[in-house]
Amino acid sequence: MTCKDSDFYLFRDFPEPVFIMKPDGTILDANRFFSSRFKSHHEHITGCNVFDLLIEINAPQEVIAQRREKTGEVLRTGRYVTFDDPMDGDIWRSSIYPVFSSDRKIRALLVMVKNITAQRLAEIENEDFRARMDYALESGHVSVWSLDIEKNVVMRTQEHDRIFGYETLLPLWTVDTFFAHIYPEDLPMVSRHYETSMATQSDFNLDLRIRRADGEIRWINLVGTYRFAKSDTTRYVVGIVADITDKKRAALELEQLQAQLQQSQKMELLGQLAGGIAHDFNNSLTAIIGNIELALAKIDPKLSFAENLRDVHKSALRSAHLIKQLLGFARKQLTVPKAISLNQETESLIPMIRRLIRAQIDCVWLPCKEDPLLFIDPAQLDQILSNLCVNASDAIREIGTITVSSSTIHVKPEDCAKGHPCQSPGDYTVISVSDNGNGIDKTALPHIFEPFFTTKPPGKGTGLGLSTVYGIVRQNRGYIDCQTEPGKGTTFTVFFPRYRESTEEIESGLPEQTIETATGTVLLVEDEPNILKILKNALEEKGFEVLSALDAETAIIISDKHKKKIDLLITDIILPRMNGIELSRHLQDQRPDIQSLFMSAFAFEENSTHGPLFNSVNFIRKPFTINDFMTMIMQILHRV
Repeated sequence: MTCKDSDFYLFRDFPEPVFIMKPDGTILDANRFFSSRFKSHHEHITGCNVFDLLIEINAPQEVIAQRREKTGEVLRTGRYVTFDDPMDGDIWRSSIYPVFSSDRKIRALLVMVKNITAQRLAEIENEDFRARMDYALESGHVSVWSLDIEKNVVMRTQEHDRIFGYETLLPLWTVDTFFAHIYPEDLPMVSRHYETSMATQSDFNLDLRIRRADGEIRWINLVGTYRFAKSDTTRYVVGIVADITDKKRAALELEQLQAQLQQSQKMELLGQLAGGIAHDFNNSLTAIIGNIELALAKIDPKLSFAENLRDVHKSALRSAHLIKQLLGFARKQLTVPKAISLNQETESLIPMIRRLIRAQIDCVWLPCKEDPLLFIDPAQLDQILSNLCVNASDAIREIGTITVSSSTIHVKPEDCAKGHPCQSPGDYTVISVSDNGNGIDKTALPHIFEPFFTTKPPGKGTGLGLSTVYGIVRQNRGYIDCQTEPGKGTTFTVFFPRYRESTEEIESGLPEQTIETATGTVLLVEDEPNILKILKNALEEKGFEVLSALDAETAIIISDKHKKKIDLLITDIILPRMNGIELSRHLQDQRPDIQSLFMSAFAFEENSTHGPLFNSVNFIRKPFTINDFMTMIMQILHRV
C-alpha cells in the first residue's frame, strides 16, 4: 500500500478505530474512534507508542506480545496480516497493512481494528448449533447430501458413509457409487425413479434396501429435492438419507403379529363353531348309540339284522371318537384327566395322524413292550401328538419318515444334577416323535416354545403349536426336550410322571357284568326328548325309580312334590333358562344329601365358567354308551 500522510483524512470518520504508525510503533495519526479508547491521550495521541499505550490500559501481556509478533511479520514479509485479540471482554480483529515508499520500502503501517464480538458470538452459536445438529442426525442415522449433477459428485456428511458401512468419508462419492450399493431386487425400481426425477426435476422419496460395505442388508429412506438449486445453469439435488432398518423390522414384526392374531382369532371362531356343531352332533350320537344298545339288549344276537345293528353301533362309536379328537385338536374339549394306556391310546391315534400328514411321509409306530399308564385327558395326548407330528411333517421337504415311540425311564438325582430334562427324579412314561427333516436352526431353538414364534412363512403357521404342547406338558407335571441337528432331523421327547393305579382305585370300578339291578330314586333332567326317553328306559330297566323333566323349573316342582329321598340328580348342563349347575345348587340347599351327575354334549373349555366344577367322577361327556352311563352312576352311589 502506498499513500501520503495527508491521505489519512479519509479515515477520520471511519466507524472503526484506524491509525497509522511507524515500524517501531510510534503513532503518526489516528482517527477519533481510536483516540477515544485512550482518554488520557485523546488530544495528543500522535507521537505516542502504541505498545506503551497498550501497557498503560493494562492490556494482557499475550495481546501485546501477539501485536509485536504480527507487526514484525508484516515488516519481514511485506504482506498484510489479520488476527483476533480478546480484550476488555470483547473480541477485536486487527488488520496491519504495510505502507510503502516510492522506493518500495516500508515506511509505515496502517492498522485497522474492528470489534467482532457480536459476529464471533454468532459464529460460535452457529458452530454449537451445527454440532448439535450433526449429533442429532448421527444419532438418528440421518445424513444430508448434495449432488452436483454436472460434475456427478456428492457432497455429504460423515454419517452418510457410515450408513453405507464406511467408518470414514470416502475420497469420492458419485451416483455410480450409490447404485453399486443398491440391493439387486430394488435396483430397477430405484433406476426408474432416478431417471424420471432427472427428466422432470421432480422431488422423490424412496424406501429401498442397500448392501453395506460389510455385506449387511439395510433399509434406507432416500429423499431428494431440486428446490435449493441455483439459478444459473448448474443443477443440484439436495436431500437426506436415513437408516430405517429398525423401523422396517418393527413394522414387519407388527405385520406378522397382526397376521398371527388374525389367524388365532380365525382358529378361535372355528373352535367356537366346532363346539356348537359338536353339541348337536353329540346329542344325536347319544340318541343313536342309546337306541341301538337298547335294541340289541332286547333281541336275539343270532338274528341276521343284529349284526347290522352292531356295525351301526361301531360306526357311531368311531364318529364319537372322531369328534372328540377334533375338539381336542381345536382345544375346545374340557380337561378330564384319567388313567389311560399310552400304547392303546397312541395306537388309536396313528390312523388320524396319517391323515394329517402328506402321503409321501411314512408314520411308524414303535410301542414299548411294557404298556405304561398315564394320568391325562386323552384329548390332551391327542393334541400333543397331532401338533408334534404336523410340525415334523412340515420339516420334511419331500419324502421322509416320522417315528412315534413309547418307553419308560427311571431318572436318578444325579441325572437331574447333570442336566437331564426331568428336573425331579422318579419314574417317567416317555413318548417321542422323531423326523428326518431339515432340523431346527440353533438360533431359533431357544424360542421354539414361545407363543407366536414360528419359522414358517407368514400365513403358514400361527406359532401356537409347540407353545400349546409345552403348556399341556407342564400342566400335567411333565417335561419336554428337543434334540435337533440341521439337515438330519429333530426329536421331541415328552416325559410324564409314571402313573400306577392304587388298589382302592381299581376296586372302585364296577365291571360291566355286575350292573344288573339297582335301587334308588333318580331325578333325570334332559331337554332333548329322545335322549330323555332312552336314559329313562335304561335306568328303569336297571331298577331305578325315575323322575324325569325337560327343564330345571319342572325338575324343581317335581322335587318339591316328591316327599321321599332322591338319591341322584342326573342333569344336562345346558338347559333353557336355568342351567344344570344352578339346578344342582338349588336342590342341594333343599336336599343336602343328594348327589349330582352332570352330562353335556357341549365342548367346554378348561377356563370356562363351568369347566373347573367337573372331574372324572361327576361329569360324563356325550356321546356315551349305556354301560359307561350306568357305570358312572354306580360309582357315584357306591361312594356314598
